[in-house]
Amino acid sequence: MSLISRFQYSQNFLRTSLRKAGRITLKCKFSKMFKVFLVRYGEELRYRMVHESGSSLKETYIPQLGTSGILEDAPRRAELNDILENSWDYATGANFTISGQDIVTSVNFLNENFEILNLGRFGPVEGVKLVIVIQVHNRSNYLGYLIESLRSAKGIQDALLVFSHDINVAVINEMVRNITFARVIQIYYPYNTQLFPHIFPGQDFRDCPERIGKTAAEAMRCQNYEHPDKYGNYRVAKLTQIKHHWWWKMNFVFDGIYDRYALTEPWVLLLEEDHFVAPDALHVLDKIIQNRKTYCEKCEIISLGFYLKSYTNYGNHIAKLGAHPWYSSKHNMGMAFRRETWMKVKNCSELFCKYDDYNWDWSLMHVVVKCLSERFRVIFTKSPRVIHIGDCGVHTHRCNAHNAYAAAVEVMRKHAGVLFPEQLTVADVSRRSPKPSKENGGWGDVRDHALCRANTYPLSTAAHRIPELSDLLKSTVHIGPNATRKGVL
Repeated sequence: MSLISRFQYSQNFLRTSLRKAGRITLKCKFSKMFKVFLVRYGEELRYRMVHESGSSLKETYIPQLGTSGILEDAPRRAELNDILENSWDYATGANFTISGQDIVTSVNFLNENFEILNLGRFGPVEGVKLVIVIQVHNRSNYLGYLIESLRSAKGIQDALLVFSHDINVAVINEMVRNITFARVIQIYYPYNTQLFPHIFPGQDFRDCPERIGKTAAEAMRCQNYEHPDKYGNYRVAKLTQIKHHWWWKMNFVFDGIYDRYALTEPWVLLLEEDHFVAPDALHVLDKIIQNRKTYCEKCEIISLGFYLKSYTNYGNHIAKLGAHPWYSSKHNMGMAFRRETWMKVKNCSELFCKYDDYNWDWSLMHVVVKCLSERFRVIFTKSPRVIHIGDCGVHTHRCNAHNAYAAAVEVMRKHAGVLFPEQLTVADVSRRSPKPSKENGGWGDVRDHALCRANTYPLSTAAHRIPELSDLLKSTVHIGPNATRKGVL
């Protein structure tokens, strides 16, 4: 079912429901507005990928299953136009003007009326035992590997997969919508830099260059010259978006999914597009949850990931756990926790949103140290069941995705006989924690603080009526014969 069809299906469902309730129906204007939004979304993606890459084509590698049953890199190449033409279903010949407010309203409507895939096969959402939330950007090769590893995870049929996107790409949507082994929901961060590349929270051309320095910025009178970070640098949109997306996603999952379906028991497991999940990951997670009071009653977080320097002793530690104070750079991968734990973090939203660090995990570390009455403790697997394979990322471009994936697959193959342990033991207990590092900066702009506060309440329209978003909401884009591709302003 295309995205337009999904929208129309949701609209028809709501229309019927509202009639039954004796209320007014949705109007066709919104449907037209939504179609225009889709056109704008596709056009901006085309502009950015072509013009920022410096060429008319961008090679996109799509992982596929090889004859061995393992995903392989680049058996074929998809041209940019092929990907973009399939990103959205929309009629050609459009000739409309759409506002930033309409775009945000459209994305919010899509998020709040999401389609849940595979309900007929696995039953209603109320029956899930685990919610797995995956933060997705644009690395389709890694995402393909993650999905394939999830497919092989025992117990995945009892989970709800929530894919949270900050960019819309056809090949990624196709991967997600082709999942048949679990219930699936897709949500989209509405204030992303693909939709708004040239106006806050995108990289507004009126903003100060990152490293211009405050003195030069003041002389230049760029619009955010008064708000550098503690190191004198100015915001970079592609970096700040990661923290914004993470915070919005977490609040939406609990407010928009857990609350809607009255999910009180399931834990949430956090993954990212460049993670690999072991076949027994959910088995081990369930064992820890069921025996948490025995292993470490005060441990509110479970971490299935751990950054090993070597996998030489992987088999020797396969059934061993550790119990330490939670520390962001050690225990931020494959984190699992309950709603009660999240509410402690959410109640410290002001500290999270103002802390001068563009990294969500170090911001969370600051909350844990400075705001909570008692620091979080974590149970972690000594032999990780979530492995980071993302050599390619925001800061690194010299890499090979398939090599890291193949290495993870080989670790699992080599230790297949000792996976799925029946008994786990806590072999490493500590109350000492390294001193948190200083903030990394990149988060000094008061507009980011304000947007972060607003994203604490993703379902509230009123919470997002803030001056910092006024330019975005009042901006307009014309779609049609005379349209420009150069931005939202």
